Amino acid sequence: MTDPEGGFYCGQDADSDGEEGKYYTFAPNEIESVLGQEKGAEFCRLYGITDRGNFEEKSIPNRIGQKAEGWRMGAPEFEMLYEYRKQRVALHKDDKILLSWNAWTIIALARAGSILHDDRYSSAASAAQRFIEESMTDEHSRLFHRFRDGEAAHAGQLDDYAVYGLALLELYRTTLDANYLKQAILRAGQMTDLFEDEANGGYFLGARDAERLIARPKELYDGAIPSGNSVAAVVLGRIASLTGDVLWQERSDRQLRFISGQIRDYPAGYSFSMLAVADSLYPHRELVCAGEKPPEELTEYLRKNPADDISVIFKSEENESLLAEIAPFTLNYPLPAQAVLYYLCENGTCRAPVDDFEKLPLGVNAN
Repeated sequence: MTDPEGGFYCGQDADSDGEEGKYYTFAPNEIESVLGQEKGAEFCRLYGITDRGNFEEKSIPNRIGQKAEGWRMGAPEFEMLYEYRKQRVALHKDDKILLSWNAWTIIALARAGSILHDDRYSSAASAAQRFIEESMTDEHSRLFHRFRDGEAAHAGQLDDYAVYGLALLELYRTTLDANYLKQAILRAGQMTDLFEDEANGGYFLGARDAERLIARPKELYDGAIPSGNSVAAVVLGRIASLTGDVLWQERSDRQLRFISGQIRDYPAGYSFSMLAVADSLYPHRELVCAGEKPPEELTEYLRKNPADDISVIFKSEENESLLAEIAPFTLNYPLPAQAVLYYLCENGTCRAPVDDFEKLPLGVNAN
């Protein structure tokens, strides 16, 4: 599903030879015919291939409920099965690259790379982000909605800006590279300028300079994918926390007032909006880490606590001027002469800086 340039395609058919799932399913005798009886039986045991099957009387390989260790990635047996499967009728591929879908993929891959300590996922997330910037952005730095066959087309919609902004924030959280934060602020600013309903609150689906339709819709309900308004609320709140900028807090407050007025009758239908509401209501902490490079203790903590209630800014000599531009409050946090300093604030109250991560009261998972 990966384009050679780094983006991700929309999908591919489930059917081949008129049978749903045939391309991906196996029977035990097929496995044994490729790997031999001994290795084939072992694979079937480790990856759930049975005579009964788990889909249309055949089996999709899986590790559900398995306690025994699986084979290592790159094992020659995997390659043999992969080559065997490629001989089947290929599935039709929808090779459009949609920006908002790619942004959701970046979020998943960035988080997976961090939690699983797997650079393959992190690299794929970064490559997809570069693809968007290089191939789905016009000369005015506006986003396109889709890309196919070397052509980007159609002006980006609310979901494109909102979800891409969230993806950039996730990349910032997992890398602490301030350039991602700068890009997130840019996209959130464009989102506000192009889509916000200044009179009634919330964000329209189409930009203010898009082709005029009979109606200009504004959606909040979360379906299979969270709505652009829900994502916008989360993005604005997180940028407000990271930058300490009153402008962003005001934008966040406006969006929270809008969604609160809409979701009170049926909160379950607006689950992603509820994340933004929860972020605004529950206690939150801000941590500035100043040093030469992000300490391993900090990155390990963020890896183990991906949903923790804390905003982290990493400040170094290299990014000091950039942070002064996008998060001016960091000017008040000097760089240490050596090692590292941590500045922790909670609910508007800041603690004295410490140079030992273990002294930060970050909870039981901090170790």
